[in-house]
Amino acid sequence: MTIDADVQLVARDFGIDAALLQSVVDAEGDIVRAVQCSIPAVTTREQALRVTARSAAHAMCDWIKSGGGDRQHAFVAFWAARWAPVGAANDPHNLNANWASTVDRLWAPADA
Repeated sequence: MTIDADVQLVARDFGIDAALLQSVVDAEGDIVRAVQCSIPAVTTREQALRVTARSAAHAMCDWIKSGGGDRQHAFVAFWAARWAPVGAANDPHNLNANWASTVDRLWAPADA
């Protein structure tokens, strides 16, 4: 799949996989018209790409929360490796070692 330059830029801004965003753009055909079905004020491709990227990020969060437990833990562990890596030079007291478990505990679903 070829990833359009504007798709690559927006995906990078939102921290999402450009291939995911390009897949949605390709599936929709006309991304501006697709987004206008929900948000008629969108008139440019850049606006439509940003709405789509934001929607993907929100959907990802909702998907993680809906699965609770394993999927949530897997996401937090993945994020911890980037956000608070164990052994990082800026963590002399090794607080990052507890980051993932603390976030998991605090972000536990309300019904858990």
